[in-house]
Amino acid sequence: MRPIPLKRGFRTPFVKMGKEFARLNPVELSVRLVNGMLEKQIVPQARIQHLIWGMVVADPNIYSIGRETVLASRLDRRVEAYSLSRACATSLQAAANAACYYQAFPEEPSVTLAGGVESFSMARPVLTDPAAAFFRAAAGRAPLPKKLKAFFKTPPGKFLPVPPSAKEYSTGLTMGEHCERMVKHFKIPRERQDRFALASHRNAASARNSMAAQILPVEGVQRDTLIRDKSSLEALAGLPPAFDRSPAGTLTAGNSSPFTDGAAALFVVSPALEREIPPDAFLIDFEFVGVDPGDGLLMGPGKAMLRILKRQNLRWENLDYIEVHEAFAGQVLCNVDAVNDPAYRAGKYGVDFDAGRLDETRLNPWGSSIAYGHPFGATGARMLNQAIAYLQETRTCRALIGICTAGGLAGAALLERR
Repeated sequence: MRPIPLKRGFRTPFVKMGKEFARLNPVELSVRLVNGMLEKQIVPQARIQHLIWGMVVADPNIYSIGRETVLASRLDRRVEAYSLSRACATSLQAAANAACYYQAFPEEPSVTLAGGVESFSMARPVLTDPAAAFFRAAAGRAPLPKKLKAFFKTPPGKFLPVPPSAKEYSTGLTMGEHCERMVKHFKIPRERQDRFALASHRNAASARNSMAAQILPVEGVQRDTLIRDKSSLEALAGLPPAFDRSPAGTLTAGNSSPFTDGAAALFVVSPALEREIPPDAFLIDFEFVGVDPGDGLLMGPGKAMLRILKRQNLRWENLDYIEVHEAFAGQVLCNVDAVNDPAYRAGKYGVDFDAGRLDETRLNPWGSSIAYGHPFGATGARMLNQAIAYLQETRTCRALIGICTAGGLAGAALLERR
């Protein structure tokens, strides 16, 4: 593909669900970010003609988070927009879609604002199946006696709303339960997971000053609130298992990413504007893949990243920055062991390519989602912005990011600074 210019964007602070952003719905949170980005005047506002915006946890009152963000913000109301969802890789998909558009129309002099948002605090509860069936019948033309009969047949407790399910529809298991299966298969011990989680917090804490320039204050919050500067292995080791509560359970709140509110975005620039808007980096390649959930629901990042490396004839040692989204420390470590195993690469990933050995200590030098949190729709853009910022600060060249998602999907992207 033709390299597509990128201009580093911004994000809100990432905060824990139910805390500082609890009263902001997804549109309001998105608008705070977009208006703040416009005030920075990174690109001429008149050049922004497209917006691609993602959100994962659907709000039935917001049919198009993308278009509503345009209409509620200071963007020109004629900016066209659409919404999308690819679970945790949603805003990476937004940037990839913008890149595809400029592959098709490289001479169009425009900029696309690509990003996403998640507000777990404002996630709306849902009706149980019996309650939903009753309300559907009540809205119909059935006679009143029949409606009353349906009402009294429904147990009172079934009328209480419930939170959106965290379980995979196809398997009935949560991501954490799937990851417990993965770490048992790959024999990833609890201590290794805790050490990796601790490194994420420490790396994120050391990068606070580097990250500050891309965080726009919202509701008086100036910085991320989930980074545990003073965490320790002893503290992490004392946490109980969160998914498999037997003595064999290894995933805890300390080595897993928390539910988080936040928004993030960046500018994808038409090649026609490369001279007018000097790029911070280029999107060189991207990949989206699927794996069989039975082989490990969250094993996709290794496959997606290896396919890019093979296509570009690169090895791990040729990369200056590597980030693998930390849904769980165990998930990252399973992917590390998988890409280092020739039999797994060929048999499960179908990628017969030796990219060298991936050293887990090279991953996530500025921390990742265990430390920052994980607002599903925003994490991909957060990772892209972070990769660009790292390349700029360190004056290095090449970055590769990988993201696992629900459903056994994953995405990856290769960036270069020139």
